[in-house]
Amino acid sequence: MTVPGRSKTSVRSRHRAQRRSASVTQRRTAAASLADTVLEWLQQQHDGGPVAVAAYLGIGAEPATDVLLDRLHESGHRIFLPACEPQFQLGWVRWRPDTPLVASALAPVMEPVGVHETVQVMEDVDLVLLPALAADTAGNRLGQGGGYYDRFLASLSQVQQRPRTAAVVYADELLDAGSFAHTPLDLPVDGVFTPRSWHSTVQ
Repeated sequence: MTVPGRSKTSVRSRHRAQRRSASVTQRRTAAASLADTVLEWLQQQHDGGPVAVAAYLGIGAEPATDVLLDRLHESGHRIFLPACEPQFQLGWVRWRPDTPLVASALAPVMEPVGVHETVQVMEDVDLVLLPALAADTAGNRLGQGGGYYDRFLASLSQVQQRPRTAAVVYADELLDAGSFAHTPLDLPVDGVFTPRSWHSTVQ
């Protein structure tokens, strides 16, 4: 059953256009603020101790994650980044600042070189950051439409100790619940990070 709301196609078009209109300065400011927000949240949740974080490499007009990744590493956190696998699955590679990146053979993204871990590596991960074009206050996430992260979220049912999941969007992309259509296959995330805030979506 599809939950009513604006079509995903129209919401994607609107937010892609908004992202393209942002200046380089605005994007860099957002990147620095996002790093501050995520590091502060981790410190509050884990008393400042190092944990494992699964993140992603922001591309194009997405919220940039380069500052965040560097600061996570500097703070002693272990970092895993995704690598595209056949049948729209994701593998996970341990990342450090000197990890080489290569163009994926399966999607228009860069991915780290290294051992591809399965979803079972999430047993040791505390937080998963997911890219999104928009998210609502109920935890529904609007992706780019490729399906990799939808399948990944579904695969977390195989993990005994499930990590907390969070979409990353700009402030104006955190929408009221029901702002876009979704189905039971669109699994919600536990929270949403914007560059300056954290919003829990767990009821």
